[in-house]
Amino acid sequence: MYKIVRHEAFSPTTFLWEVEAPDVARSAQAGHFVMLRLHEGSERVPLTVADYDRDRGTITMVVQALGKTTKEMMENYKQGDAFDDFVGPLGLPQHVSKVGHVVLVGGGLGVAPVYPQLRAFKEAGNTTTSIIGFRNKDLVFWEDKFKKYSDNLIVCTDDGSYGKSGFVTVALKELLEKQKPDLVVAIGPLPMMNACVETTRPFGVKTMVSLNAIMVDGTGMCGSCRVTVDGKVMFACVEGPDFDGHKVDFKELLTRQKRFKGQEQLANEDYEHVCNLEKQLFEEEKRNYKKIKELEPHQVHMPERDAVERSRNFKEVNLGYSLQDALREAERCIQCAKPTCIAGCPVQIDIPRFIRHLIVRDLDGALASIYESNIFPSICGRVCPQETQCEAQCIINKKMDSVAIGRLERFVGDNAKAAAATPPRFARRLGKVAVVGSGPAGLSAAADLVRYGCDVTVYEALHVVGGVLRYGIPSFRLPRDIIEREVNRLRDLGVKIETNKVIGKTFTVPQLLEEKGYDAVFLGVGAGAPAFLGIPGEFAGQVYSANEFLTRVNLMGGDRFPYLDTPINIGKSVVVIGAGNTAMDCLRVAKRIGAATVRCVYRRTEAEAPARIEEIRHAKEEGIDFFFLHAPVEIYVDAEGNVKGMKVEEMKLGDPDEKGRRKPVPTGQFKDLECDTVIYALGTKANPIVTQSTPGLGLNKWGNIVADDATQSTNLPGVFAGGDIVTGGATVILAMGAGRRAARGIATWLSGGKARWPITKEEAEAFVPPQPLETTAAPQGAGHTGGAEAMASSGGRTCPKCRQPVEGDEEYICCADAKMQWRCEACAKVSEGFAFPYGQCPACGGKLKSLEDRTFEGAKALDAIRTAFEIELGGMAFYGRAAKEASEPMLRELFGKFAEMEKEHMETLSRRYHADVKQASEGFRTERAAIYAGVANDPKDPANLFRIAIAFEQRAVKFFEEKGAQAPEGSPERQLYKELAAEEREHVDLLATEFNRFKAGKPGLL
Repeated sequence: MYKIVRHEAFSPTTFLWEVEAPDVARSAQAGHFVMLRLHEGSERVPLTVADYDRDRGTITMVVQALGKTTKEMMENYKQGDAFDDFVGPLGLPQHVSKVGHVVLVGGGLGVAPVYPQLRAFKEAGNTTTSIIGFRNKDLVFWEDKFKKYSDNLIVCTDDGSYGKSGFVTVALKELLEKQKPDLVVAIGPLPMMNACVETTRPFGVKTMVSLNAIMVDGTGMCGSCRVTVDGKVMFACVEGPDFDGHKVDFKELLTRQKRFKGQEQLANEDYEHVCNLEKQLFEEEKRNYKKIKELEPHQVHMPERDAVERSRNFKEVNLGYSLQDALREAERCIQCAKPTCIAGCPVQIDIPRFIRHLIVRDLDGALASIYESNIFPSICGRVCPQETQCEAQCIINKKMDSVAIGRLERFVGDNAKAAAATPPRFARRLGKVAVVGSGPAGLSAAADLVRYGCDVTVYEALHVVGGVLRYGIPSFRLPRDIIEREVNRLRDLGVKIETNKVIGKTFTVPQLLEEKGYDAVFLGVGAGAPAFLGIPGEFAGQVYSANEFLTRVNLMGGDRFPYLDTPINIGKSVVVIGAGNTAMDCLRVAKRIGAATVRCVYRRTEAEAPARIEEIRHAKEEGIDFFFLHAPVEIYVDAEGNVKGMKVEEMKLGDPDEKGRRKPVPTGQFKDLECDTVIYALGTKANPIVTQSTPGLGLNKWGNIVADDATQSTNLPGVFAGGDIVTGGATVILAMGAGRRAARGIATWLSGGKARWPITKEEAEAFVPPQPLETTAAPQGAGHTGGAEAMASSGGRTCPKCRQPVEGDEEYICCADAKMQWRCEACAKVSEGFAFPYGQCPACGGKLKSLEDRTFEGAKALDAIRTAFEIELGGMAFYGRAAKEASEPMLRELFGKFAEMEKEHMETLSRRYHADVKQASEGFRTERAAIYAGVANDPKDPANLFRIAIAFEQRAVKFFEEKGAQAPEGSPERQLYKELAAEEREHVDLLATEFNRFKAGKPGLL
């Protein structure tokens, strides 16, 4: 990453970057260029080195925002930001020697790269003339820098608003007619350099031009920068960028440069579109920004692998959206004011917000929004049944296809650049928690617990992490590298994971709580025990449970036997009983590992099938046969006990059962299906290993753990449970939701000192997660800790609320996080800190009323805060300037104190309204303040600055009073303006007192 140490705007379209790049600065010379890339997916942009500082290790470039990338550089990157790639110096330096009189011509942006060449030629002992041209006066920059090294400087403007009127070629021709220079160097747009070359050609003056703008790669490998010079093809990036302009084929070059014009125009239009959306969605906070009739009625199709091809391999079937697909689909979200989709998400992702970021191409912001609720977007985007959850709640679903929320979540998870995950630091740990099971519930709980400040260890019975994600879901639905990537992020956050540990056997839950010292245990062990029908023939060797079959393939690689050691035998004809997602996985895996005939037998209709519609469609496309309204009656076996067929009974639908589904009723009609393998995919039951080894743990009649719906707490203190072990077989996202609720319940219990059991829903909802300390990278090898952490580690006593050291054993009151604020009921001034004297307003003596912590939201209130900051910044800048300009030492000291007071007021505003304090402008002028204040400016009069200051503050009082009167009664901005007016009146009074004492020759009160 490369840091921007200076960002300076010259005009609305021209700006300067100074970049920290010591290696490049050490080798840079006049004429060199660099290649810059902002981030993954950005183009490589060639920029000429405008200056370099070997001591500071920086490179300076001046850029004109013409295309998408340069506009992004100007608008989205600020001083202190960093970008990905910076390569150079590239090309050959300008050959600088003492030749006599050198004329250097820069047009527009070309003025910047001309500068280092001007300096080099001057330092070589040449006479220099500089001709620099701009469209108008407002775009002129670096005139002073050029004067320093120019014997003669000519500034031209196209419109005649400054300097010499007309193009640089007019000034160049006039100079050539008066005296013949020894060399001309021209840098700027291709048409401008071509014009300069044709201007000097009749005079026979050698003219060098710089062709860095035609680069793509910059290192000599792509050939995009080829140019014909004196009949020979040359490459600007290695043989240039400076060439003898009289030998360059400009006609050919200009023609080649037009080849991307259409695409660049589309990119610019798209960029303008995004800017407009960003303004609407983020600045104006506009919701329902689109009408439903403007939307595409159907979801954007997700590309899929060909059915015949995919049925023969385990490559992922759904290929995911392209960027264009994702943006089209994202713009189908109308950003409704009251989104219902969030309620349909078991982990409560702020769906409109993440889509809002995606709409404006901010993928990283979209990912950050998702991460607040779900650390596994790439997994959930693939396997969650969004069509029955968030998408079912989508507002537009009433009239057309819902927004494809799951596909967009997957796209963001796969393509956004996640910030590096590091363990959050807290002054002290909240507690030590064991998570049993590394499936969706356990991993989700661990993710939240570590962010709450817990020391978390996950115990997994298998040799790999992921639970059902690994053994139950095939890689063509959920690639293994996706699981690994998202689990590794959890490790990076500080979660410890131990595999091959069977809780209930290796350790029991009581051992975890007692011997191993855990404060709480979360049981997310799933429900992995298979269910069978109890029909004849189930004992046969070729009858599998879905768990065994999928585990042998997904986990043990049975499809690659004998290259791997685990065998799987399915024969030529397979029947799968059931029609849920697991059944679809079994059907499609059987097809992929060689079964010629694969059938699904299900006792209800397709409409009642629990599987996702997409999974059933994919199975049909891959050649699976479906026998709906058929129930297995018997599995036929031969004399050796091998499966040879299945007897099924045709069914019809009767009345709905207790779950609302119509109950299948036998018809008495039977048929036989030939098969040599049967797979049961009828759901699962609770695995008893953990429950049987945990005395007193409450279970229901099915053997599932009984846990509170809101907190996931069980009947045993410190033991929580969630996921399939509580609900029975369900979805990944429902298990994750239970994990998140459990994490909150655990944190609530630990933060309360484990004082009361069980945790209530109200207590969990009231829990406020502790805030981590600011993350700062410690020096490599550093082994010390500081502050409260150091005292805690050395055995000292700390406050359990704010973690600060507490001396002795005396009782104390902790005021951390308390907002001690009062508003005067008479003058509306807000005071902070202790109310002194005795609850009276320090400004007018009025009665003070305690304030609760307040936040101001909405465009009008935010505008009020913004205006307040602008006025206060102006006051701080004025007093800072006045302290420098005052003629008397006493006044310099006084205005310096006023500047400090304004700074303190700025910090108060920042704290009160949660806004960042900015720096006052260095370019502030007292004469300008006098104009704004309506006061005559007389710099010779010592009292001049006082009069300006008082008028300045009175103007602020009037402004805030008028704005407050215009605001609606009872609105937050009305109250805010009243408070600000009271602050400014206090400033006026203070200034007036100091002024009167100054006129009387008395020392000021300050």
